[in-house]
Amino acid sequence: MSQAVRLIGGWNPQVPRPYLVVVGDAPLRMPRAVTYRMRSIRPRVLGIARVPYLVRLRELDTPADGLEYRDVQKAARGLRRQLGLNY
Repeated sequence: MSQAVRLIGGWNPQVPRPYLVVVGDAPLRMPRAVTYRMRSIRPRVLGIARVPYLVRLRELDTPADGLEYRDVQKAARGLRRQLGLNY
């Protein structure tokens, strides 16, 4: 998250604002520092989408291979919804 803050902090204002996708790296709550950084960066991005930690994604060669599993399908639907994609 600190790298995202650094990158977006130096974002060229003439380039459209990015959308930040944060993927959980453990089945735990996000640390306070990460939550704080997400709040501080929110005004500089179009939005922040969160994807939960999915152990299955660590076991696969490609994320697309995970689409046969319900938990991955649910996370993919949630991500599309957060990004405003309707397909």
